Amino acid sequence: MIIDQIVTLRVMLDEMEQDIGLDKLSPPEKSIYLAAQAAKSKDGLVQTRDILEHQLTRQISRPTFFRCLKAILDHGLLKHSDRKKRGEFKVL
Repeated sequence: MIIDQIVTLRVMLDEMEQDIGLDKLSPPEKSIYLAAQAAKSKDGLVQTRDILEHQLTRQISRPTFFRCLKAILDHGLLKHSDRKKRGEFKVL
């Protein structure tokens, strides 16, 4: 049955997230970090607007987005780009 496969996939995903520490992030933080990973360039840089426009983050309000972005920076998963002061991050 399809629901059994969904449950199996969800359990596997939860275990994988625990393995790399994503379980410590709130749901919107996790969505923002995953969007950054998906949108990053080959050199690991991502623009704020690209994260904001990603499918995983479109439903997150701007205040929540920027509050969560700061939390992700504090967790050390992103850092400010050396090229720009604002609007660009290095995905770690």
